[in-house]
Amino acid sequence: MIWLIISILLAASVAWLAYVVKKEKTKQKEMRNDHYQELEALKELQKASMETAATRFDEDVMLLSESYQREIEKLMIENEDIRKNYRNQGEIITHQILENFKSDLIRKKIIPPDEMIIMPNIFIPEENGNSRQIDHLILLSTGIYVIETKHWEGHIVLGLTRMGSHKLSFLAEIVDREKEETLVFDKDESGALTVKTYENPISQVQETAVILSNYLQSQEITTWINTLVFFNYDEKEVHDWSDNSIVKRLTNKEQLQQFFINELTSKNRIYGAFQLQNLKHLIESANYI
Repeated sequence: MIWLIISILLAASVAWLAYVVKKEKTKQKEMRNDHYQELEALKELQKASMETAATRFDEDVMLLSESYQREIEKLMIENEDIRKNYRNQGEIITHQILENFKSDLIRKKIIPPDEMIIMPNIFIPEENGNSRQIDHLILLSTGIYVIETKHWEGHIVLGLTRMGSHKLSFLAEIVDREKEETLVFDKDESGALTVKTYENPISQVQETAVILSNYLQSQEITTWINTLVFFNYDEKEVHDWSDNSIVKRLTNKEQLQQFFINELTSKNRIYGAFQLQNLKHLIESANYI
C-alpha cells in the first residue's frame, strides 16, 4: 500500500516536472519568436529610414542640379540677347567668354549662381552731365571689376611716349611728350602697311574706374575698383611699354579666366549675394539716368 502511494506520488512529480519543463520551453520559444519579430521590425524600420533618407538626398541633389541647370540655361538665353543687342563684335566675344566661364564655375561648384554678376554695356553718369560707357562690369564676392575690351588686330604698341620713342626713333617728333599713346601696326587687304593711333586703353579704363567710384560714393558706397584691359583678337601681338602697374593687361581668354580664378582663390570675400544684388541695382539705376 505504501509503495503504491509512493509510486503515485513519484508519477505525479514526474508529470508535474514534465509539465513545468514543457511550459518553460514554450515560454522560451515565444520569447525567441518575439525577439526575432522585434529584430525584423527593427530591420524594416532601419531599411525604411534609409530609403527615406536616400530619397530625400536624391530629391535634394535633383533640385540642386535643376537649379544650376536653370541658371545655366538662363545665362545662355541672356548670352543670346546680348548677341542680338550688341554691335561691337569684340564686346560680344568678351561677353561669351565671361558667360561660358561663369557657367563653368557654377557647374564645378566653385561659385553659386548669385555670386558672379556680369553687367555688359553699362553707362555711368559723369559730373559734367555726360555718361561713361563700360564694356563689362563684373561683380564678385572679391570685388568690382571693370573690363575694357580692345578687339585690335596686328602689332599693338601699348604705352608709347616721347621718352620711350627711341625704340621707334622716327616717331620722336610725332608722339605726345608725356601722355601715353597706342599704335597698331597692320596690313590692309592690298598688303600695304597701316598704322592706327588710339586713345590709351590703360588711361581710359582708369578714368572709367574713377567715374564709377565717384558714382558709388554718391550712393554712400566706398570701394576699390579693379581695372582690366582685355585684348581679345586672336591674331595680334601686344608690345607693352607702359609703366602702369595698376591696370591688368590680358591678351587671351585663358589669362582672363585665370585672373578671376586667382581672385576667387586668393582674396578675401568682401561681398555676399545680397550686397552684390544691391550693387547691381544701384548701377542699373545709374544706367537709366
